[in-house]
Amino acid sequence: MWSGLSDQNLDGFFYPYLRSVDKSVIVYDTNTENILHTLTQHTRYVTTCAFAPGTLLLATGSMDKTVNIWQFDPEALCQASSTEDQPKQFIEDWSEEDVSTWLCTQGLHDLVCIFKMNNIDGKELLNLTKESLADDLKIESLGLRSKVLRKIEELRTKVKTLSSGIPDEFICPITREVMKDPVIASDGYSYEKEAIKNWIGKKKRTSPMTNLILPSVVLTPNRTLKMAINRWLETHQK
Repeated sequence: MWSGLSDQNLDGFFYPYLRSVDKSVIVYDTNTENILHTLTQHTRYVTTCAFAPGTLLLATGSMDKTVNIWQFDPEALCQASSTEDQPKQFIEDWSEEDVSTWLCTQGLHDLVCIFKMNNIDGKELLNLTKESLADDLKIESLGLRSKVLRKIEELRTKVKTLSSGIPDEFICPITREVMKDPVIASDGYSYEKEAIKNWIGKKKRTSPMTNLILPSVVLTPNRTLKMAINRWLETHQK
């Protein structure tokens, strides 16, 4: 299932697909149709992408309220041929090389050697704390430690979401809980009815997802989504 699709080439070299189910962006070689990169840093659905003309830059936006900017190395792209070079979907199973790849995608290239010297794999990565970063890995910069911890917390959130097995579209963006009475707001997103009503009252009609002014405060019951949630609950609560 695809939430978005782009056939626009970047310098005639590659193009991305946005996948709705696994929250990833897959970058393909336009000549061979081989997969070059699978970008999996977003924790919710990827809904949009944008390109920088004449450069190897890609911006992706997600329902997790983040925008990631990706800069690709042409030489590295030429060498890539499959998803084997990308970190596995399950972070706990990451090898030390997978962790190194992840560090590079986060702009933390300088930490690759430190993490390798300390044999940090996926499980070790998820268990890192501010103390272990400072005392064990000897990362002196407070700002750098804070950045690493933020990125690790994003991974922990992703692990929690994956392990829960709850479809992401069943989760209210405001309460982060399974919706009981989902409604569609004028921004096109679904929310728990009481949560979005309270939000509109306090936030002066801004969208929780886009931060833009809502063109209308009308809330439409999302009966299809409610039925899907109820069916899922009946199946998984037995």
